[in-house]
Amino acid sequence: MKYIDIYHLLKEKIIKGSYLPYAPLEGEHALAQAYQVSRPTIQKAIARLKRESFVHTRQGAGIFVNPPEFYQDNSVISISERIQSDQKLDNVVLLFDTQPAEGELAEHFAQVPGSLLIHYRRMRIINELPAIIEETWMPCSLFPAFTREDCGHSVLQYIEQTCGLAISHDVKTLSGKALNQEEAWLLRTQEGRICLSIRHKVFLQGGKMAQFTLETLLSNEVTTVSMR
Repeated sequence: MKYIDIYHLLKEKIIKGSYLPYAPLEGEHALAQAYQVSRPTIQKAIARLKRESFVHTRQGAGIFVNPPEFYQDNSVISISERIQSDQKLDNVVLLFDTQPAEGELAEHFAQVPGSLLIHYRRMRIINELPAIIEETWMPCSLFPAFTREDCGHSVLQYIEQTCGLAISHDVKTLSGKALNQEEAWLLRTQEGRICLSIRHKVFLQGGKMAQFTLETLLSNEVTTVSMR
């Protein structure tokens, strides 16, 4: 859908800082002309940006960009999208295989036990420093062409841009965990350190779960924003 493409373009500009926090977006008419679409198409793209806290509107004043703390932890944004121009992101694939859906995983994906799941484990390295260990499962039936090479890039962008599937939401569960020996070695820190663990359940529009991910972060801080 055209409005999804425009939503992604505007979201990327916001995340990358092309639009500064609290700065106004162009009006609907100007955006419609710039992207050569109808105003209803622009309105749909803006409505999604509002739902995900990227922008807000002021009656009679226009559309304004929210600061990052409004949307970073409330929206489905990949590390690749968050990375700034002065930062470097590398992905090191530690493991790539397929596994049968059993037990909790079969339940998560509403799969028949024994159905195949893509399974990979990778390190996210920012500015040459290890930051995140990520382990992910995805249904082979949804992503039959997914390869090890695709793990080297944003998988959320692969889902939406390569596969043409619309992501609806990400259910996150945060907890603390003590790093085991392997995790501590990968993150270049001490064994037993308490770090942040995040379980992600990423759903497509329509309700299918596309991805189940376990993230182990070197950081152990959580920031929340409350809006009045």
